[in-house]
Amino acid sequence: MAKKEKAPPLMSSAGIMRYFEEEKTQFKVSPKAVVAFGLAVGILAIIMNAYYGLWPG
Repeated sequence: MAKKEKAPPLMSSAGIMRYFEEEKTQFKVSPKAVVAFGLAVGILAIIMNAYYGLWPG
């Protein structure tokens, strides 16, 4: 039987591979942490406004 040769990778996939290689060095934050931080800042702002008599108007 004849030996099958692998086809060369498509040129468009080279950019995708580079993207995933660069992703390893980036800082990652989970979506849950972002939502939790936003809620904490919002609640803190409401508490501080109530404490200093700025809210409710």
